[in-house]
Amino acid sequence: MNTRKTDRRVKYTLDALKNALITLMQEEHISKISVKSLCELADVNRSTFYAHFHDQYDLLHHMEQEVLQNITKHLEQQTVGSGSPISFQVLSLILEYVQENAPLFKALLSDHCEPDIQREIMKLPDIMPVQIYSGLDTRTKDYLSVFGITGCISILQKWLQDGTPESADQVSRLIFQVLYNGVANFDRAVQEQ
Repeated sequence: MNTRKTDRRVKYTLDALKNALITLMQEEHISKISVKSLCELADVNRSTFYAHFHDQYDLLHHMEQEVLQNITKHLEQQTVGSGSPISFQVLSLILEYVQENAPLFKALLSDHCEPDIQREIMKLPDIMPVQIYSGLDTRTKDYLSVFGITGCISILQKWLQDGTPESADQVSRLIFQVLYNGVANFDRAVQEQ
């Protein structure tokens, strides 16, 4: 049998299963999605599903790992200039990738998914401004990091729910204005630009 044809079929099957999971996660939590409903939507036999994955969580984990690898590859292919802080540029590049794959990220960052992927995506770049950490004790740094990551995820969720109307750069700028200047000083920071 032709290996290329087999590889194409496997890729088609995996893509169909991933798209089915993305579609189903728009409506319900991963814990409520059955292998049967995934297979029906993807038009794939259950035996074919089980040839690749143990259950819906295994498929989700596969998708999460693929996303993290793709984000890393996407960042490695980009050239980062000296015009703005690297953390801003890195976040903008990640958000461009998120925008290009909005349905996938809408599912992965929704309440219907396990929260681990959200933390993993935001840990890829070190987006928290280093200046705010100088002189702070470890516990305070941890609190600020959790606060920053949770806020970033919430902004991304809102951006995705609204259909990504702003550019990746605009959302990155918003996140950094809040991280660097705080919410109370947000108006002043915007006016100074």
